[in-house]
Amino acid sequence: MKKEIIILGDIEMGGGTLTDDFISDDALSAMIRSISKNKHQTDLVLNGDTFDFLKCPYILDGNKSFPRHISEEISLSKLDLMYTAHQLVFKALKFFTKNKNNNIYFVIGNHDHDLYFPGIQRELRRLLGNKRRVHFNLQYMQNGVYAEHGQQYDFLNSINPNRPFMKHKGKKILSIPWASFGLVSKFMSMKEEHPFLERIVPRPALFAHHKSIVKKIGVRTTKYFLKSLLYYPVRYFYDPTYTYPKELFREFYRRFKDVHWDVDKIVDKFKRKNVGLLNKHRLVVLGHIHERYLEEKGNWTIIHPDTWRDEYFLDAESKVINPKMKRYLQVLVKNNDEFSWELKDWPNNRRSWKFKDVAADELKYIKLAAKKEGFKGFIG
Repeated sequence: MKKEIIILGDIEMGGGTLTDDFISDDALSAMIRSISKNKHQTDLVLNGDTFDFLKCPYILDGNKSFPRHISEEISLSKLDLMYTAHQLVFKALKFFTKNKNNNIYFVIGNHDHDLYFPGIQRELRRLLGNKRRVHFNLQYMQNGVYAEHGQQYDFLNSINPNRPFMKHKGKKILSIPWASFGLVSKFMSMKEEHPFLERIVPRPALFAHHKSIVKKIGVRTTKYFLKSLLYYPVRYFYDPTYTYPKELFREFYRRFKDVHWDVDKIVDKFKRKNVGLLNKHRLVVLGHIHERYLEEKGNWTIIHPDTWRDEYFLDAESKVINPKMKRYLQVLVKNNDEFSWELKDWPNNRRSWKFKDVAADELKYIKLAAKKEGFKGFIG
């Protein structure tokens, strides 16, 4: 065998607070260590949203906030929180890079747009103990395998790779998508109020069993939309973070009308935009959508391996939530672009819970889930 490629995404490591949805440090670090001593070349592709900078708070002098204007200094402070909360994973990644045959590829997603900052890249290379074998990009393209996060095919979350930054009051800040600005500005308080419910899918089933959430989201989103249309452009005329594309309002109306607050499917749009790419790369791996998806047609295959964050599937009939399995993709390259692949499950010993119990005491079950996973970061 010439090479092995391991691909997983949507880990969403946060700062160890109530808004941190990743608790599987034991499982992920064990998986990384299991591939670290391979004698053949191994590429570990972390396919976007490895870090959840968006939902990670900025803490300064004991005061917590979710800033709209994100400087490199703020991002570095958030990265320090993530490192403190998830040292097991960072240590496993560092162990992985000690092998000269191994490379880590951080694909940039909408939750870790901060990876564009040169200072963040330098700090991650320092933390992982290697400058040459840690890489950052929007895509991974090797040996007939193509991977990208997928936010570019979701209008509300797409980013401009040619303009990752903007200037505000003479300072360089991140030019994040409109949905991200809305999240950090108006919706993180709701995430703190309902830290567990946001982990439950599918959203229509969740909303059907928790009407008050639908009302909260609808009211808060309508207010934000109206202010974005009528108030913010005047009040913050010189602030570039309050400039919106015209298409945004049409998209918002569609989602509001359909009570659709989840991420859109991206595969069809990807296929329409990338006919040539599908002819060139036989295996395409996408993230962003937290679901398992597999499509094989002709000479190509498209896969969503699903998420590594703590997430649950709600059975509408039994009203029980079942923890999702953690998956990763293993690609064994035999010779140049000749390869075989397998979607692998990582063992999960978690139990199911009744939805009504979780909804009645989310904080209790957030802590219980962390304990079951052996997560030793701070939750609070």
